[in-house]
Amino acid sequence: MQNHELYLPMLIPMWGIFIGIALIIIGYADNKSYFTYAGWMVLVINGLISLYFNLFEISPGHFAANTSFQETAGFLKTTGWLNTTGAFLAMTSLLFFRFKKKRYMLLAVLTILFFSVLFFQYYGLIQKPK
Repeated sequence: MQNHELYLPMLIPMWGIFIGIALIIIGYADNKSYFTYAGWMVLVINGLISLYFNLFEISPGHFAANTSFQETAGFLKTTGWLNTTGAFLAMTSLLFFRFKKKRYMLLAVLTILFFSVLFFQYYGLIQKPK
C-alpha cells in the first residue's frame, strides 16, 4: 500500500470489530458473561479510536495532489463516523446486557449486524485499487 498514513486508520478499526464480534459470540455460545462484556467494551473502544482518527489524524485535504487518496480518505472518514455511531449502539447494548433489559437480544443482534456490515466496508476500503 502506497499510502501508509491511511493504513492504521483502516486496519485497527477493522480488526477491532472482528475481535469484538468474536468475543460477543463466544460469550453467548459458552454462556460466559465476561467474554460478552469484553466484546462490547472492545467495540466501544474501537469507536473511540475511530473518533480520534476522524478528529485528529485524517484530513482529506492533505492528499490534494492525488485524488484517489483524497477519495479514500473521505470514505474512511465517513466509515469512521459510522464506527463512532456503532460505539454508541454497543454502549447501549452493554447497558441493556448489564441491567438485563427485555430487548437486549434484539438490540444486540442489530448492533452485531451493523458492525458486520461496517467490517466489510473497511475491508472494501483496504481492497480498493489505488
